[in-house]
Amino acid sequence: MNLWKVLKAIQESDYTNHGTPIYWLDFGNSQSSGQVVLGTVPRKIKQPESHLYETVSSLKVVTRLVRYSKVKDNDSGPSCSLAEALEKQDLFINSTLAQLGCNLLWKMFRHGMIEHQGLYLNLATMKVNPVSV
Repeated sequence: MNLWKVLKAIQESDYTNHGTPIYWLDFGNSQSSGQVVLGTVPRKIKQPESHLYETVSSLKVVTRLVRYSKVKDNDSGPSCSLAEALEKQDLFINSTLAQLGCNLLWKMFRHGMIEHQGLYLNLATMKVNPVSV
């Protein structure tokens, strides 16, 4: 993926500059399934010590979890036309993934921690499978 090559090339710093990317929230979908994955751009981010929880210094990015070489071009990407887009993907796949991804961010900001870094969704089977940290 070209985006990951760009993100990896950014020099690590103390991450106090608001322009330095720290997290990458990736959304991807085919006709009726998709994924949301929250990953960290730097190799490690210092976490506060906790006696209650096991902390991790990095989260895998989507390119380490999903094999894009197996995604068929005709399964991905909507067209600019709504009619053509609905032929390629179910009506609610994008909005459902967006809601679930925003919920992941909400939990991270609200509670200062997450137990799952993403999920796989299949609207055809109505199943959601979390990706544990």
